[in-house]
Amino acid sequence: MKKSIKFLFISLMAVFIGTYSQSDVFAHADHDKDAIIIQMADIMINLEHFPTADEKKKLQSVLDSAASTDQEKIIANAIMHIQHSPTVEDKDKLQLIMDNTVATSTVNTLAKIVQSFSHGISKTDKRKLQTIKFKG
Repeated sequence: MKKSIKFLFISLMAVFIGTYSQSDVFAHADHDKDAIIIQMADIMINLEHFPTADEKKKLQSVLDSAASTDQEKIIANAIMHIQHSPTVEDKDKLQLIMDNTVATSTVNTLAKIVQSFSHGISKTDKRKLQTIKFKG
C-alpha cells in the first residue's frame, strides 16, 4: 500500500511540474507572437504629436513585413500617419479591430490607445503600454 501511495505522489508531482513547464513555453510563444505589437507599444510610449523619422522607418518595416498581420499593419499605418491625433479613416479602421478582437488582447489594447491618441499618451495608457511591452 505504501508503494502505491508513493507512486501516486510522484506521478502527481510529475504532472504538476509538466503542467507548470508547459505554461512557461506558451507564455514565451505568446511573447514572440506579439513582438510586432510590443515594438509598436514601445514607439507609442514616447510618442508626442507625431512619429519621428526613425519611428516611421520601424513602422514601415512592419508594413513591409510578410510576417505582420493585417491588424498589425492597420495599427502601424495609423501610428505612422498621426499628426497630433490619428486620421478619421484610421480611427474607423482601428474601431473595426477593436470590434473584432477580444477586449483583453494586446492588439485590442494598442488599437484603443492609438485611436484615442491626442498630442501625447496619458499616464493610464503609458501603464497599459508598459504592460504590453514587458508582458513576456
